This record gives sequence, C-alpha cells and structure tokens, in this order.
Amino acid sequence: MNKFKRLSPFLGGCAAIAVLALLLVVYTLTKPVPMAGPKSISIEVVYDNGVTDHYQITTEAQFLSEALKSIPNLQIDGTTSEELGLMVTTINGKRADYKKDSAYWALLCNGEPCNYGVSQQAIKDGERYTFQYTLSSEETKKS
Repeated sequence: MNKFKRLSPFLGGCAAIAVLALLLVVYTLTKPVPMAGPKSISIEVVYDNGVTDHYQITTEAQFLSEALKSIPNLQIDGTTSEELGLMVTTINGKRADYKKDSAYWALLCNGEPCNYGVSQQAIKDGERYTFQYTLSSEETKKS
C-alpha cells in the first residue's frame, strides 16, 4: 500500500502528459490548413434588414482576414486579440453590439458555421463566406 502512495503522483503526471499529447494530436489533425496559390471566393454580407451585399474576389491570401482587406468597398472593423485574432463588430457601418441587443456577426462557410474566427479561417478555392447579422436566440425569444 505504501508503494502505491508513492507511485500515485507519478501515475497522475503520466496521465496528464498523455492527455496533453492526445489534445496536441487532435489539434494538429483538425487545425485549418491554408491553401497556396490563387483562390476565387465569394463573400456575402446579410444585414439585419435582409439587404445583402455580394463580393467576388480572387486572392493569394491564405486566411480570410487577409482576403477581406483586399476588397475596397468592404469595411470591416472590430477588436483584435492575440489569442482570437479579429472579432468582427462592424461591417460597412452596421454595428452588431452583443452587450446592447445580443447581436453579433455570424460567420458561415458554405452555409455552415465556421469553426474558426476570421483571422484563423483558412480559405480554399470556390468557398462562399457569409457574414450574417444575428440576434442571439434569447433576444429573439423576447421579441
């Protein structure tokens, strides 16, 4: 029994290392992989009133945030952090203020929610991105 008490911290440390290694492998296998070369993508902005803006570009950018900077008539603003990159709050002057009315800009890729933010979203040829002005489900229930 005494030997087991001495081994317990060692076994716990080994288990923690194994879990961290597994998480690293999962991240490596699922992280976005940028595509080199020219890519043709479309960007759609759907405002709260249903009006939609469409943009079609060909770009060498590897991540969505880089591609968005090359569109002259598209103004995107937000807050930037080292961990998350750009958090979009305003598109073409329309602000989505979560603190005020539970609104945010949802980012979709080919109609599905993106797993990554604008700064980490790797782009591929032919993809369609949508910024959808969205009210959280709780705010929608109040209306």
